[in-house]
Amino acid sequence: MRIWEAAVSYREIDITGIPERHPVHCFQGYWKNQASAGTPPLRSRINPAEIASILPWLLVLETLRFHDTLGFRYRLAGTGCTELFGVDYTGKILGENLTPEGAEIRQREFSRVVETPSPIFSTTKLPIKAKDFITVHRGVFPVSVSGSAVDQIFVVVAPTATECSVRLPLSS
Repeated sequence: MRIWEAAVSYREIDITGIPERHPVHCFQGYWKNQASAGTPPLRSRINPAEIASILPWLLVLETLRFHDTLGFRYRLAGTGCTELFGVDYTGKILGENLTPEGAEIRQREFSRVVETPSPIFSTTKLPIKAKDFITVHRGVFPVSVSGSAVDQIFVVVAPTATECSVRLPLSS
């Protein structure tokens, strides 16, 4: 385990390590249903009404390209995330209000999702001193606005005991 991983107990896992009713697992099924031929889904195919029980646990980030460097800005922070973290990340740049270790993990994770583009699943304790006893499951999902690149990242993060209900739409 790397030092930065040990600092916040970050551990990548397979989706099978997350309960089927957890928001991360529910969104993974929805995301997979909206994706096509090994490419991430178009943002236009993701209907918030179809994932209403996941929305509180959703963070939406846009990718920012600065020459050879990738950056990320939070476009949306669900109410569950805002309550969990104690801060509304909407409009903030990745790294604001995070520990250096937490920011490094997120930067590597988000950059990898843009490059691969495959989801990443993890379990971690919150990197917040007063809440470091809370363990969460996280899913980081690539999404394309343009259809030619990963322009957005959807992150679903919720305490391990959280449940959701999502009915998947029929494949088209």
